[in-house]
Amino acid sequence: MDGNNNGKSIMMNVRISRCVAWAPNLSTDADWQAWSRGERALQGDDTPRAQRVPAMLRRRLTRWGRLALEVAGELTESLAADTPIIFSSRHGDTHRTETLLTDLANCEPLSPTAFSLSVHNAPLGLYTIVEKITSPSLAVAAGRETFAHAWLEAYTWLQQGASQVLLVHADELLADFFRPDTDEQDAPLALALLLTADEGSAVSLRFDALDQRTLSDTQAQPLAFLQWWYSEAPALRWCGDRLCWQWQRSQ
Repeated sequence: MDGNNNGKSIMMNVRISRCVAWAPNLSTDADWQAWSRGERALQGDDTPRAQRVPAMLRRRLTRWGRLALEVAGELTESLAADTPIIFSSRHGDTHRTETLLTDLANCEPLSPTAFSLSVHNAPLGLYTIVEKITSPSLAVAAGRETFAHAWLEAYTWLQQGASQVLLVHADELLADFFRPDTDEQDAPLALALLLTADEGSAVSLRFDALDQRTLSDTQAQPLAFLQWWYSEAPALRWCGDRLCWQWQRSQ
């Protein structure tokens, strides 16, 4: 694993030891591979089981929370005691937020439980509690490029000597009140990546400034990444509002 800066871009070389993803109608590697070939649809209103979460707590979670805990739980047994955890989501739980804002507008008292579960790092906190994890953890939100910035954060931990980093990203469709502001092709999904310094498939990521002549991609970044990862394409270039990001499979 190494990085370099030529003045125009930064190259980040890591390895993906494991990748787990979940979306309605897509829960196995075979499902995602078929979807990447256009042979299976991402559709339906399915909710992940998140079976590692105690039933009483699981009932309080919206699908967004279950999405995150479902994929993270799949990789728990692969984590070292000191593995840093990076959680990212562009919007967080807008459905619960909409409910809280409606209660405020109606001068109704807020549910303490609903409020505590609405904050951006709620799934991360619940995951570390359920799995009794005491390693460093943080939550990231950075607009349309949130997933890539979480990757950048994970890379810095590896550069500082961590042997592996767990990156968990979860997104849900915007709540009805916010849907008119949708600016990309999104979907309810979650993915968890176990990034390492020396074990797994080698992948490089670099980014550079968005050229004024380049149009931003309309597909959500995590969705584009999964479509690439489960395909045989050698590289993915995705451009957001300010930066262009390029993932590439390495030898």
